[in-house]
Amino acid sequence: MKRPLFRRLLAVTGSAALGLMGAVALASPAQAHHTTISGVAQCTPNEWVITWTVENWETDMTATIDVTADPNTPITNIVDGATLPKSTKKNGKWTYGKLVGEQRVPLSTDEAELTVKGTWTNGNKATNKGSVDLDADKCGEHKAGITGSAVCDPETGSWNVTWLVSNKHYTDEATASVITQNGPDSERSAVKKANGQWQTLANENVIKGLKDGDKIAGGKTVEATQVVEGSALAARLKVELEWKRNRFQTKTDTEVHVVNFSGSCVKNTPKPSVTFASDCTGVVTVTLINGEGATKAASFEVKGAGDWTSGPVEVTAGNTVVVTVPASASSSITVTESGNAVEKGTYSWTDSPACHPVEITSDQTCDKLTVTITNPAGGAEATVVLTPVAGSTPAASEQALKDRSDDAISKTVAPGTSETVEFEVGENGLVVHVAVNGEQRGSITWEKPAGCEPIGGEVTDTCEGLVFDLNNPQDGSKTDVVLTPSTGDAVSFTLNPGDSKKVEFKATGDALKVTVSLNGKVVDEVEWVKPEGCTEPSPSPSASPSPEPGLPVTGTNVTIFVISGLLLVALGFAVYMMARRRRLNLTDV
Repeated sequence: MKRPLFRRLLAVTGSAALGLMGAVALASPAQAHHTTISGVAQCTPNEWVITWTVENWETDMTATIDVTADPNTPITNIVDGATLPKSTKKNGKWTYGKLVGEQRVPLSTDEAELTVKGTWTNGNKATNKGSVDLDADKCGEHKAGITGSAVCDPETGSWNVTWLVSNKHYTDEATASVITQNGPDSERSAVKKANGQWQTLANENVIKGLKDGDKIAGGKTVEATQVVEGSALAARLKVELEWKRNRFQTKTDTEVHVVNFSGSCVKNTPKPSVTFASDCTGVVTVTLINGEGATKAASFEVKGAGDWTSGPVEVTAGNTVVVTVPASASSSITVTESGNAVEKGTYSWTDSPACHPVEITSDQTCDKLTVTITNPAGGAEATVVLTPVAGSTPAASEQALKDRSDDAISKTVAPGTSETVEFEVGENGLVVHVAVNGEQRGSITWEKPAGCEPIGGEVTDTCEGLVFDLNNPQDGSKTDVVLTPSTGDAVSFTLNPGDSKKVEFKATGDALKVTVSLNGKVVDEVEWVKPEGCTEPSPSPSASPSPEPGLPVTGTNVTIFVISGLLLVALGFAVYMMARRRRLNLTDV
C-alpha cells in the first residue's frame, strides 16, 4: 500500500525532533559540571596583588578542587583539597558557590594563570583555566609625592627639615630635579623669612640627599634634609620627576610642598655668672651660677695662680656650685664657661685693712682698769671712744650710756701704734664701753683680782736685817707670796686663809731691800734701815794683856752711879726699838 508523501515527511520530522530532544537531555548534565575562574590585579610598590574567584556552576553539588598556579606562589583559600561550595537559591534566584583567594606575585610578572580541576560529588570532573594580564604601565601612576617635617635643634638653634620625595609609579624609574629658578616665584624652593617674605634658594645644594639628576626607583622614596635658620617661618620644596621608557615616551610631574614652623627655634644656652667672696686668710669662695632663663648646663672652669685649676665644673640650668680656691692660688683667679671668659669673672685677693681690726685689751688691778688700744700694721686709722660708767652693769642703750657718763675719752690710733688709757675704779666698780669708728664694740667690766684682800703682818728692822711676820685673815683668799731680797735667794710660799709665816733676811753690809709680790704682782718694796744704837762687836781680849798702871783710889765710890746710868740707857734703847717696829698691811694693787 502506498503511503502519502506528507505522512512520510511528518514521520521524518518527528523522528529528528525526538532524536534532538534526546541528545539535549543526555548532554545537559555533563555541561553543568564546570567552574569559572576570574582574577583582578592590583599593583603595589613592591608586588602585584591578584584576587582570584572560582565559581561552581553546579547548583546542587559541591566539588573538591586541585589547583595549579603560574607563577607558583601561595593563594589563600584556593588550595588543593579545598571544597567548592554548591549554589544556593534565595527568593527564586541562584547564587553560585565560590571560593575567593589572594595571590602575590613579583612586579616583573606580565601574566598570571590559575588552573582548577574539580571533582563533583557525582563523580563528574572538569578542568578550567583563568588568567590575568599584568600591565606594568598601569602599575601606579607617574606622579611625584613630597612630605616634610621640621624639628628644632636646640644645640644649634636651627630647624632641621626632613623631606621625603616619592616616585609613585611602582615600576618606572624617575629622574629628579630640585626647582629653584624655574616657574613662578610662589612655587620655587624657598625659605619664608621672619619678615614674612619668601626667599628663593640660591641653588639646590642646600638640600642634602637630593640633587638634580638623582634617580628614584619605581615605588621608592628618597630622604633629603635641609637646615633653616631658627627665625624662619617656613620652608618650601619643589621637585620635578621625569620618567623615560624610550626617547619618544617621556612623562613628567611636579610637586610642591610647604612645611610651616611652629614658633622660633632658639639655641639652648647657659646663663653663666660668678661671684667671689674671701676671708682674711686668702681663701676665696667662688660661686658659679647658671642663672634663670638658662636652657643648657654650663661648663665652668676656675683657674688660679700657679697653674691651679678646678677642672670642668658642670652647673645645671638654674643652679649654683661653689668652688674654693686655696690662698696659695688666690692672687689671680679667672673663670671661663665652655672656654669663654665669664663677665666679671676675674678676681685677685689682696690684704685688706678690714683683716686687721683694732684690738682692745684690758688689765685690771685692785683699784684701776687699764685699757690698751692696739691698731695692727696693715689696718686703717681708727677712732676709739672709751666711756666709763660707774657700777657693775653695762648701760642698756646708747642713750642710757649718755645719761650715765659724760667722761668719754676719744683716741685716734694710727696703724702700727697703740694707746693706753687708765681708769680709777670706785667703790661701786666700773664698766668701760668701747666704740670703734662709731660702732659699739661692747664693754669691759672691772672685776676685782684675787689677792686684793689685805694681808696682815709686821716687818721689823733689826740690827741684822728685816723680819717679815705675815698672816692671811680667815676671810681672805689664797695668796701666793714671793719675797725677793736685793741679795740672796727669793722666798716663795702660799698663804691660805688663816695661815701665817715669818721670814728673816740678813743684811750684807749696810744695805738690804726686799721686794714683795702677791699673786705675781709687785705690791711693795721694803728697805732696811739699821737701828741706832746697834754697837760694833768688841775686840777679843789679848792672850797676855800688859798690865796697866793703876791709879790710886780716891774720892767717892761711883759704882752705884754707873749701874744706875746703864739701867737708864737700857730703858731708853728699849723705848727706841719699840718706836722702830713697822706694821704691814700688804695689798695687791
